[in-house]
Amino acid sequence: MSEVNCGISVHEVTQVRVSDSEGNAMNQGDTIVLRIDTEDILCVFKGIESGYFITETCEDGIRNRYRVKSIKKSKVVKNASVDAADEEE
Repeated sequence: MSEVNCGISVHEVTQVRVSDSEGNAMNQGDTIVLRIDTEDILCVFKGIESGYFITETCEDGIRNRYRVKSIKKSKVVKNASVDAADEEE
């Protein structure tokens, strides 16, 4: 919201900070693990949109969204690799 009236300017700024279950900052592009029900999901954090937690799959970039209340646990992963299938050949 921005209003200009009688030489007075007012700007409203909304900032959202996201952190994992251990309190570590979670930024767009971070590789994370989410616990949904009984599954652990490795994905890339893309942000928060309209109250939904937005991610993409690591390998093929498929976009997913989750209700924040459906996430039981989350963790930022420092170094993750998806080449396990390539090593078996």
